[in-house]
Amino acid sequence: MLQRDKENRELRKLNRDRMKEHHKYLVSKGKNADLSNVSIEKIEEIRKKTIEKEQSDQMYLFRIYIFLTICLLVLFLLGLFCYKLFF
Repeated sequence: MLQRDKENRELRKLNRDRMKEHHKYLVSKGKNADLSNVSIEKIEEIRKKTIEKEQSDQMYLFRIYIFLTICLLVLFLLGLFCYKLFF
């Protein structure tokens, strides 16, 4: 058991080191982005499309919630009907 604990500790340390390296890679990747050549119109267009996408996603989730609520309500009523019918 002590051997397994030692191995797990070493594996956690390796994973922590990998995560640190990956974080450094991502940070260095983002530093090289040159946004000076992006026009204001393009930034506004990206922002507008992002907002449209978020609204679209919210509507999609709302429809899913409504659908699931209706399904659960139908199942509940069906169960209630079967209970009243047979008991």
